[in-house]
Amino acid sequence: MKLLKFLPNRVWRVYRGGANLDCLRGDPFPTDGSFPEEWIASAVTALNPQRGVEGEGISRVQFPDGSVERFDRLLARAGEELLGPERYAATGGRTPGFLTKLLDSAIRLPIQAHPDRATARRLFHSPNGKTEAWIVLGGREIDGEEPYLLMGFNERFDWELFRREALAGVMEKSIDMMHRHPITPGEVILIPGGFPHAIGSGVFVQEIMEPTDWVIQPEACCGEQPLTLQDRFGGLEPEEALSVFHREVLSPEELRAKVFLTPQELFRDDDAVLTRLIDRERIGFFGALQLDLFRYWRRPESLGVFMAGTVLDGEVRLIDGDETLQLKRGDTFALSASAQPEFRGKARILLAL
Repeated sequence: MKLLKFLPNRVWRVYRGGANLDCLRGDPFPTDGSFPEEWIASAVTALNPQRGVEGEGISRVQFPDGSVERFDRLLARAGEELLGPERYAATGGRTPGFLTKLLDSAIRLPIQAHPDRATARRLFHSPNGKTEAWIVLGGREIDGEEPYLLMGFNERFDWELFRREALAGVMEKSIDMMHRHPITPGEVILIPGGFPHAIGSGVFVQEIMEPTDWVIQPEACCGEQPLTLQDRFGGLEPEEALSVFHREVLSPEELRAKVFLTPQELFRDDDAVLTRLIDRERIGFFGALQLDLFRYWRRPESLGVFMAGTVLDGEVRLIDGDETLQLKRGDTFALSASAQPEFRGKARILLAL
């Protein structure tokens, strides 16, 4: 119960993508489709009312004997052991306090915002909003367009025009009210609750977020997929739903200062390099580390919190007492709060905490 391996967990969304997820797992014929996200360490059900698939989005753990258990049910029976007493007391074992995903877009996603915590309590009766962060893994040109992100309102922002377009569902002028940012692999970007944004086509990121699926996305279509009022406004009255959007106008310099995070190297020797991508003490919602493993690293007691991992490259063997996990590129896993595993091999690993 210190080392957990997750089964693949592709999740249906209203937009197309996912070819890079196929590549990550070694599929020789990667294709874009309706499953553009991989949810990791998820105790969250995807809000897909069109599908009606019970438990979609919830991760499944595979044990060494081949048996499989839903992650939310495992937390319910062994949450204190996995999460540690402090996190267990805070959540009752319902959630590790974050959700992390791999996301690969083949089209532009709708303009959207997620509620901050105060708004989530007011509108969704939820203790969690959906502040999130993106770790940019890569990008690809699609139909001659380089990958990009839309983030924050620029000096052309006009709330009444934005509101009218949002209610009508066609937001052609609203797009020009947002900063457009060409991506660079390695960037780490924080998207606070309420902050307007949209992921453009050809973007491959690992997301870390508060453990919810709340979203307000007013556009009437996502690519060629029509969106229902439920899809667009989250079950709220449209005017009420638009209160999720913060109306702050930012210059390019203010945008960079607000949302771009600077990684910090924590440890380096001939065997491994550990880099802090997101400082959970400063951000408050979650954190992230990158481990570049050349031969050997052991997680110290000072990092003894529940973590979810993604092997981005290479192969690694995790050993903690009599528990062992053999992992390769594309595999996802978790470490319990009390685990102090040895990492052996050569790999690049992202750790969400």
